[in-house]
Amino acid sequence: MRILNQGADSAKNDTQELVEGLQAERSRLVGETRDFQLAARLLLQAEGRRLAWRDPGDVRLAALASAERTLRERVAVLDTELEVAAIRVPPVAKTEALVHGRVTDDTARAAGRVSVTLLRADGSAVPGVAPVAVDDAGYYAFVLDAATKAQLGADEKLSVAVQRGDASVVPSKTAGFTLASGAVAVKDVALSDNELQTLQLRTKVAAPVAAATTRATGTPTKVGKVGTAGSAKAGKAGKKPAR
Repeated sequence: MRILNQGADSAKNDTQELVEGLQAERSRLVGETRDFQLAARLLLQAEGRRLAWRDPGDVRLAALASAERTLRERVAVLDTELEVAAIRVPPVAKTEALVHGRVTDDTARAAGRVSVTLLRADGSAVPGVAPVAVDDAGYYAFVLDAATKAQLGADEKLSVAVQRGDASVVPSKTAGFTLASGAVAVKDVALSDNELQTLQLRTKVAAPVAAATTRATGTPTKVGKVGTAGSAKAGKAGKKPAR
């Protein structure tokens, strides 16, 4: 961290350095907390295996399993926090505007490698604003300079489109917003399952195929054996007594 402390001349640089230092410290602390939770989870798993080997009916196994699930969920949350902590929001001047956010799935994890385009009300891309690729955290940002913002006007309706290859979706929650000079618009995009499949970020899971011996009613078909008691009786009925 390099703080110049030269008044107004270094104010912007000093602010950026302070924010960067805080973000780096946040990433470190979240990462260490995640590591501690993972270590505790491994200890619980090892203890559960030890108790199950000695006595599968040990009443403590259920409590250990519940604690392990809690730690697993906590680690998943911390993984998301690590992604967010890696984000660096670009600074904007009073005459500029910023549109930024994350592209995620329904678990708040980065959805995958996609690009994001800022659209006008007619569906065309905003002139002078190129599409951007999201980073590992799913983060994107558009900084609109004064000239670009002046072309749009205060009442221009904007939208955010997410693209991957030839596929594109425009989530309804990011459609129809306005942007004033100096404004910062946070447009997080949580893609639905259908949108993830459209972008080929997720594959559709087919329904399991029923077993061959199951009827449409769901009743298993009984398969008889050759040489059952019935066929044995039939054989006896046709046998002549020995003389």
